[in-house]
Amino acid sequence: MTSADPETRKRIISYKTIKGTRKQAETELAKQLTEFSEGRYVAPTVETIETYAKYWLENIAPAARAPITVERYATLIRAHIIPELGPVELQKLDGSAIDRFYASRRERGLASLTLHHIHSLLRQVLASAVKAKKLARSPIADIETAPKAKRRDKIEVLDEAELAALLDHLKGHWLYMPTLVAASTGMRRGEVLGLRWRDVDFAAGTLQVTQAVEVVGGKLGVKPPKTERSARTIKLPPSLAPELERHRKEQLEQRLKLGLGGRPDLVFTSALGKMLHPDSVSEAFVNKVAELEIKPITFHGLRHTHITLLLRSGVPVHVVSARAGHAKASITLDTYTHLLGGEDNDAARQADAILQRVLE
Repeated sequence: MTSADPETRKRIISYKTIKGTRKQAETELAKQLTEFSEGRYVAPTVETIETYAKYWLENIAPAARAPITVERYATLIRAHIIPELGPVELQKLDGSAIDRFYASRRERGLASLTLHHIHSLLRQVLASAVKAKKLARSPIADIETAPKAKRRDKIEVLDEAELAALLDHLKGHWLYMPTLVAASTGMRRGEVLGLRWRDVDFAAGTLQVTQAVEVVGGKLGVKPPKTERSARTIKLPPSLAPELERHRKEQLEQRLKLGLGGRPDLVFTSALGKMLHPDSVSEAFVNKVAELEIKPITFHGLRHTHITLLLRSGVPVHVVSARAGHAKASITLDTYTHLLGGEDNDAARQADAILQRVLE
């Protein structure tokens, strides 16, 4: 086929061998000419899934995704996609090959949620290949075994008595204040560790979530909040403010004793004023919880506890969702509805009261 690129005016020559009759060859030629005129023509290439996935990971993914997300993508590509689909030519990949790939991952006992993430990642890579004119259409549309994310393991939350026991147990320990803040605000672990004193407005009784501590490539640093709604203002419970003021005073006294001087930027630091490592906080928290006869929860479980207790107390879901920094209120409902108990009984009693008034 010989034609000209409408933008560059350069001649494009494409060769394709057709095993069949002259009529079949003419049909294929007409098809390619139509695709070219409509801007759907894709030049033949022997590029593989591996080479394009690496290109996408290096050049496309970082543009709109957080570094830690790109790092997770890289892990999935290296550990799962490249070993099995890597050598396959991009233009020869079809739905059945992807189905076989998913089947092999299932046979190896891969968690359904991880397989769902791989599916989402592969879909993004192939969609990019379509935009780059490497593919006419994505073979993802032809699969028959699209992985579905099953609900995560049961979320454990503390009731009020268990939370009280935990806080009482931690008094005097460096974990007390991070735990109190997480349980009182629903902030994520990284958000708690990234909280700065300038983000706390004692006069207004609020704090701003503006950054989060995270580990990327083994290095500790800060990043913007997880989503646009994660950058939020949280109203402090009145009893939390004096605890924070006490903590600030003790922090300054400790710095003076160590000869550090100056005011710390972060609300929570190590004894030497360094940024706390999220994994160290989580490990220490789990160990302290294990010393009590309460549900074994993680530090992130404090966020679940805060959200669940608010919902159980009748706080409207859209208010709880905004406080938690969820992208949508539907996320709050989908994640926590199964943890609520007795609300339907309350609804039935309210409906009965309404019905009795109507009948009277």
